Amino acid sequence: MSLPSVPTRTDAAVACGCGGIARITAVAPIPSRPDRMRHVYRCAECGQDLVFEVMKKGVEGNG
Repeated sequence: MSLPSVPTRTDAAVACGCGGIARITAVAPIPSRPDRMRHVYRCAECGQDLVFEVMKKGVEGNG
């Protein structure tokens, strides 16, 4: 299984630049972007947090 470099709203893990795997730790709304959510992932290998803005469910172009 290959991990995505940029996650979709359902991805529980992403690849980190260190070669490790980052797992989701938080999901939060973005007040200035009502069509998106902020997903935070933490790498188990290096401890880095990876933050992505992900389209919400039901937003056009996102199933």
